[in-house]
Amino acid sequence: MSGVAIACLTLLLASSSLTLLYAYRNKALVDRSIAVDTLVAFIVCGLLVSAAWGRDGLDIDLALLIGVLGFLGTVTVARFIERRGP
Repeated sequence: MSGVAIACLTLLLASSSLTLLYAYRNKALVDRSIAVDTLVAFIVCGLLVSAAWGRDGLDIDLALLIGVLGFLGTVTVARFIERRGP
């Protein structure tokens, strides 16, 4: 189990690094919003892998909380972009 968890966390770290590079290179608000939403998804996935590896229920609660906050942030930015325009 630990080998699979380490492989998953390594791939999540690599993809998070590429997402940060994407957010740094693109200056548009829409692109950065997508990148931040993707990073939130990677953080939630990392917490869930950690919960499966350590068999800790607190990580699941934290992942749900961060997922909901990420969703609300994405909806807020989308409404702002809709009103303001791209």
